[in-house]
Amino acid sequence: MALKKLTISIVLVLLVVALTACGAKLEDGNYEGQSTPDSRGAYGVVSIEVKDGKIASAEFLQYNADGTLKDESYGKESGEENYKKAQDALEYSKQYAEKLVETQKVDKVDAITGATSSWKQFQEAAKDALAKAKGKR
Repeated sequence: MALKKLTISIVLVLLVVALTACGAKLEDGNYEGQSTPDSRGAYGVVSIEVKDGKIASAEFLQYNADGTLKDESYGKESGEENYKKAQDALEYSKQYAEKLVETQKVDKVDAITGATSSWKQFQEAAKDALAKAKGKR
């Protein structure tokens, strides 16, 4: 009898922990998160829109140390080969926001080869935005 009560108690505790781990509900609204600057001072910003408790849209923008948006001129000063790599990385990194909307979880957004630095910035900025959407910041 005592073993049965102990087993039921353990199952109930695990159930409570599992349900709590599901996380807080996202509050509807628009939220923005920012990563810390990298070694060159560049940083990322994620903007999310939450509707009905779910991420309805997301955008990831990357900025140079001087606060200018990384755009079609990003990497030009580094020579043709590096310019192409920089532009490819910018293009690839657009997929991160799309994947966040699709999966609804930052940890389910995988890094893309050629855009791993921006992935780290995306992860940090998205977690910041989602913490705000959960009312934790």
